[in-house]
Amino acid sequence: MNARLPLVRTQFAILTLCLLMCIPLLGSMQPARAEDGVLRMAGPVDLQTLDPALAKDLSTIFLVRQIFTGLTRLDENLEPIPALADSIEISDDGLTYLFTLRRDARFADGRDITADDVVYSLTRALDPATAGGDASQLAAPTFLADIAGARELLSGEATTLAGVRAIDELTLEIELVQPRSTFLMRLATGPASVIDVEDVEERDDWWTDPNATGPFVIDQFDISSAMMLQPNENFYRGAPALKEVQILLGANAFQPLNLYQNDVVDIAPVGFFSLDRALDPASDLYPDLLQSDLFAVEYVAFRTDVEPLNDPNIRRALILGFPREKVAEVSFSGRVAPAEGFIPNGMLGQDVWTVDGWDYDLDAARQAILDSAFGSAENVPPITIYANGPPNRLISFKEVIEADLGLRIDVVSVEWTEYLSTLPRQTYPAYSIYWGADFPDPESLLLPLFGSGQADNYIGYSNPAFDELLAQAAAEQDSDVRVELYRQANQLLMDDSVVLPFYYDRSYMLVRPWVQGVQLTPLGILYLDSISVEG
Repeated sequence: MNARLPLVRTQFAILTLCLLMCIPLLGSMQPARAEDGVLRMAGPVDLQTLDPALAKDLSTIFLVRQIFTGLTRLDENLEPIPALADSIEISDDGLTYLFTLRRDARFADGRDITADDVVYSLTRALDPATAGGDASQLAAPTFLADIAGARELLSGEATTLAGVRAIDELTLEIELVQPRSTFLMRLATGPASVIDVEDVEERDDWWTDPNATGPFVIDQFDISSAMMLQPNENFYRGAPALKEVQILLGANAFQPLNLYQNDVVDIAPVGFFSLDRALDPASDLYPDLLQSDLFAVEYVAFRTDVEPLNDPNIRRALILGFPREKVAEVSFSGRVAPAEGFIPNGMLGQDVWTVDGWDYDLDAARQAILDSAFGSAENVPPITIYANGPPNRLISFKEVIEADLGLRIDVVSVEWTEYLSTLPRQTYPAYSIYWGADFPDPESLLLPLFGSGQADNYIGYSNPAFDELLAQAAAEQDSDVRVELYRQANQLLMDDSVVLPFYYDRSYMLVRPWVQGVQLTPLGILYLDSISVEG
């Protein structure tokens, strides 16, 4: 999956005393107060890898983005701009991209980054051997499958990536099988990062101390407790202003707000149960609060080939019978946005992506059950939905559906690592997840999750009309036309009743006054190299 993958909202309750005193940290990972040039933050609780080819969740991809970079990156307006590339030329038919690398593009050890390094990195990201032969565990297919030869490499029919060619040391050509208006955005994602072949050949855990291409290098690393980053003096944009980034991991990263209040970190997300205080103008937290709508949605998706969900009337009843606007209004006290369809508000400049016919309607939901092949709620087999972590929304969903419609809902919570590895196998009849976009376009959500044959299409959904709308949008450069195509795709997805969106998320982030240059975007905080700290 990808984060483009899911962002895990950890909700463990660990005593602050234990966090501050009982868990060993690397070196001086816990300064008593701010230091010039030192940024302190909490990272993933369950970090598995920093290999760009295997990084699938948003919190891991954030770390990957600090250590590695690729041909492009997103600017402060979330537009793709050259990164390791110095110039980019696109053919008139949109199928061929010619990249000229920067002459100052270097690995952290000073070695020049060449076109061959890019070819190796993109090929490895799409090679099943990178994931022990299991292509479903790769992150790159979601972003790079349009490159000519990608599908042959993924299927094992080829050992090279035909569409990527080094012309000389600084020139690279990438050929696509079909136009993709978002391709430069896709190249800005973690799996498209450039890595050092010598690292990979040297040892299996090469990613614990890689020859970085991004703004920072790893100085110290204990995957269970913390990592320390230092500036990459050979980064093409110049060494970052930060002289050190201290990132807590594992149990040390629990309860980031508690860590913030105890002066352990300088940046921390605010959980829902602390928002009242943070949003109170009289609160000590209020001056530190940044806010941004996010291109992220929490949802339930239903298979269409498993009883009783193979009956469209049952799926329709589940969606119409749940007042999902109350998730935003009641469960979150209006601090997230209600989800009408699947595309988050604000994408492509649209304030709201409206859909027709899917407002809460209990009478219509009950009628849908009567119209189903089962004839009544009593005859409908139990519906099992899988999720990770505390399934708060699903419990509410279960209670409402069972009380108002008489359908039986079973909720199964699965450990995160197992959940990530099982979803691509399409064995869950229904699943719930929080999904954040990897780039600022509806394609980032619609195509990977619901496009026919896509790696992250965990329910096996397939609709040729839906696919055609996405294909047209991919080939279109006119933003107004793309908006209309995505509007139709959004409506069609809802009309097929395969997804129940709960809400669109909003980020509430605490940032110390001495931390400058934080850019909180609808994709979250992307890069740390724009940040400075004055203690």
